[in-house]
Amino acid sequence: MLIGLDFDNTIVCYDEAIVTLAEELIELPPAVPRNKLGLRDYLRGEGREPEWTAFQGELYGPGMRRAKPFHGAIGAMKELSAAGHQLVIVSQRSLHPYAGVQHDLHVAARQWVAQWLQTQGLFADNAVHFLETRDAKIATIAHLECQVFVDDLPEVLEAPGFPARTRPILFASANDSVSGINEGRLEWWTLKTWLDLPRLIIKAA
Repeated sequence: MLIGLDFDNTIVCYDEAIVTLAEELIELPPAVPRNKLGLRDYLRGEGREPEWTAFQGELYGPGMRRAKPFHGAIGAMKELSAAGHQLVIVSQRSLHPYAGVQHDLHVAARQWVAQWLQTQGLFADNAVHFLETRDAKIATIAHLECQVFVDDLPEVLEAPGFPARTRPILFASANDSVSGINEGRLEWWTLKTWLDLPRLIIKAA
């Protein structure tokens, strides 16, 4: 099977990177949770939205050197690859941050892929696709004819134009709430941990 995978917050876990980068770049009261939502809500509540936007530029740029794969991700991808499945990354990320230093975010992502994934024998360069818009991402999923696509954003999997022949799998790690998600598509599956993906792929085949 051709299995498509989102990149940010699906393969890449930013939890540790956010904690470290927040301590370096932003003065925060002790009570503010050192996670993405806690940081975002605090800065927005303080009228410091531009700082949040600039922080994201740093996180998805040079801050990626502090990010790691989700637990079990590399093992699951290697298992699927060894079983004969083809894996591709199809991800939406802007080329440059919307604020702050204008890092090349695509280069940062490809460097991370080279360090963490290609050293494990995963993903040739032509199997990695970074697109600047959601429409381009969905069009690429359709063009590649992915039979399965894993993404952490329900709005991608439910977007108009998402190919009907592609089975959507929502990645929602064990610490995330998935309440309120539209699960109107009967074939919609939720993946709580990468360790379960090979089993779901066998079910989908």
